[in-house]
Amino acid sequence: MNEMARFEIAGGDAEATARIDLAALHRIAWQWGWSEAVVNHMTFMLPGSAEHFLLIPYGIHWGEVRASDFMVVDLEGNIVRGKGRAELSAVSLHGPLHRQLPHARCVIHTHQPNISSLTALQDQTLLMAHQDSMIFHGAVAYLDAYEDLPLDASAGEICARTMGENIVLMMKNHGPMVVGETIAKTFQALYYLDRVANVQLRAMSTGRPVQVISEKLAKETGPFFRKHYLGEEADMHFD
Repeated sequence: MNEMARFEIAGGDAEATARIDLAALHRIAWQWGWSEAVVNHMTFMLPGSAEHFLLIPYGIHWGEVRASDFMVVDLEGNIVRGKGRAELSAVSLHGPLHRQLPHARCVIHTHQPNISSLTALQDQTLLMAHQDSMIFHGAVAYLDAYEDLPLDASAGEICARTMGENIVLMMKNHGPMVVGETIAKTFQALYYLDRVANVQLRAMSTGRPVQVISEKLAKETGPFFRKHYLGEEADMHFD
């Protein structure tokens, strides 16, 4: 019996699709160099649920994860279904975002070099230095201090309050948190965030002044870019 057939019995078509997409997301991230050993986290709320999310068991490599591997975990980190261990920071960071932010059905936290390099700067602001940067105008929040290891729910509570209605949280000396309503849209946001961070770093590395797009134009154009790039195009790209 194939995996889809088994998931149709266990959790329905929606859960089967979510598991397959989430496994694909992990493997894509590994292929593109966005993973880090067996840590960092990509979670997705169980379809139809406001209390449970899908989480990779601690220790499985992102390049090897299968749709059948994901555990169903509650917002406090208790394993409801599946086998394995819930990594502590995955629960402490992701649980509060899933609980408090309705648009955070999918939550991605990575340490990928391009974006993490920006968070290592004294000023980690994402500049409107490229056309694609405007996707994120008015949609990025900044956590401007690294206080401690994110090992309890208080860290996630701070992240949730700081992120608010935004889709990106830049965490000083740490990396990004990206959220979205679907796996495809959240992947697409991380994809473009990585690209524009790379462009900004390359431009800054020349030592020459960085030309930014006017605030007026970026503010007017940002919503269009988000609708275009994070809408239907996100589904086509992820597919």
